[in-house]
Amino acid sequence: MRTRLALFLTFCFILTCLSAQAQTIEKNFFHQLKIGEQPQSWEHRIDLPEEAAMQGRVFVARGLDLRMGKLVIERELFTPTFYYVKVRLPKHPEVPMAGNLTVTLQIGDVISTKAPQAPTQLALSAAGATLKPIFTWKTPARYAAVSLYDLTEQKTVWERVSTIGGYIGFDEGWLKKDHRYRWAVKVSEGNGRYSPETMAGFRIEEQNGVVIAIPE
Repeated sequence: MRTRLALFLTFCFILTCLSAQAQTIEKNFFHQLKIGEQPQSWEHRIDLPEEAAMQGRVFVARGLDLRMGKLVIERELFTPTFYYVKVRLPKHPEVPMAGNLTVTLQIGDVISTKAPQAPTQLALSAAGATLKPIFTWKTPARYAAVSLYDLTEQKTVWERVSTIGGYIGFDEGWLKKDHRYRWAVKVSEGNGRYSPETMAGFRIEEQNGVVIAIPE
């Protein structure tokens, strides 16, 4: 009887350990805008469970799924004890907008500090409109943080986190003719460690009646 009890307790202990090693937290954030409502951003924070913190465990990886709807990510912050994300619905006033972000956080013991190589071959896709460009880059990494700075107005005008790797389209408003821009990309994998930034620039001009983007 004691042998069976010991085996049962050992089995329960193993299951507990395996469960702890594979522990994940999944959160869904859904937002919507009705017709006539203005664009809006929302901020969310997910904290490490107290039980995991007491065991000395930390967040070791995150996954982002934006496949449902029009929600976009403006920025994120991944730390051992919490995850922060700012999302946005870039509204078209004549139609309703909605979207969902699913965040999956993995809890473990060891945090990887390895970051990907910086992205290369930054370019504006020929498939995009001049005032609503598609930004492209080369990298094997899945995630990328992209920022666009208006040199003419001296301010950041757009920030996004791409979850599909290699490209993202300018999704809110229009760029301005006779302005100069600089954009930057840094990439990451599941551990949230970002590479150094790579930057590129361009200006928008009208030549012979056609508005074009000229790399700088």
